[in-house]
Amino acid sequence: MSKVKAGISRFQATQSIPTARPGSKRSRLRVSYINPLSVIKTTFIISLAFGLASIVALIMLWSVAKLSGTIDSATGLLTDIFGSGGAGFNIVSLLSLPRIIFIGSIFSVFQVVTWTLLSGIVSVIYNMFAEYVGGWEVTLTDDL
Repeated sequence: MSKVKAGISRFQATQSIPTARPGSKRSRLRVSYINPLSVIKTTFIISLAFGLASIVALIMLWSVAKLSGTIDSATGLLTDIFGSGGAGFNIVSLLSLPRIIFIGSIFSVFQVVTWTLLSGIVSVIYNMFAEYVGGWEVTLTDDL
C-alpha cells in the first residue's frame, strides 16, 4: 500500500461546480484513503451500543412475555402435549431471565467482534481499490 506524499492532501478538490444561489459554494472532493484504525474504533463503539440495546430489548421482551402469561401458557401447552411426567421438558427453566441475558450477552459479544473485524477489513479493501480507481467523489455544499 503506498503512503500519501508529504504536503498533498488525501482530499483533493477536483473542480468547483457553479451553484444556483449566489453566495452558496459547492466543491467536489475525492475520498482516496480511509484510516482503518478510526473505522475500527467507530464501529466498535457503535456495535457496542447496539449490543447493549439488544440486551435491554431482550429483557423488556421477556418481561412482557412473562407479565402477559405467554410463557405460562406455553408451559401448559407443552404439558398437555407431552404429559406432566413424559418428557421432563420445562419451558420456564429454559426461558428464565438469567439464561436469556446470558444468551443475549454471548450474541452481543459475537456481534461486536464480527462487526469490528469486518469494518476493518472493508476499510483496508477500500483503500486498496481506491488506490487504483481514485476513491469516492463527494460533492460538498454550504447551502442552508
